[in-house]
Amino acid sequence: MSDLSADYEVLMRVRHNLDHIALLMKKPGREMELVTGDAMGVPELARRMDDFGDEWSYGIKQLTKFSEKASKALLTVKESFEALDHELAESRKNQGKKGGK
Repeated sequence: MSDLSADYEVLMRVRHNLDHIALLMKKPGREMELVTGDAMGVPELARRMDDFGDEWSYGIKQLTKFSEKASKALLTVKESFEALDHELAESRKNQGKKGGK
């Protein structure tokens, strides 16, 4: 018997949370791309606002990308554990058939 186990419910809940984070982050990222420094009026403030918007947008895109990748990785982990569980169950079933003959 192995000491290794996976809680599929927890994996799926974390995956759902990561997907939700990615979804939440896309909207403010798009909105910050649309904000222009010109709306600020003062040239120096406008320039800084443009810089901030660019940095904010980049950071949000990175968080979104990493959240999506982490979600996919968790799905791969879950699917791998499920496949392993299935293989182990089949192996035990086949051992039982051989021992019963």
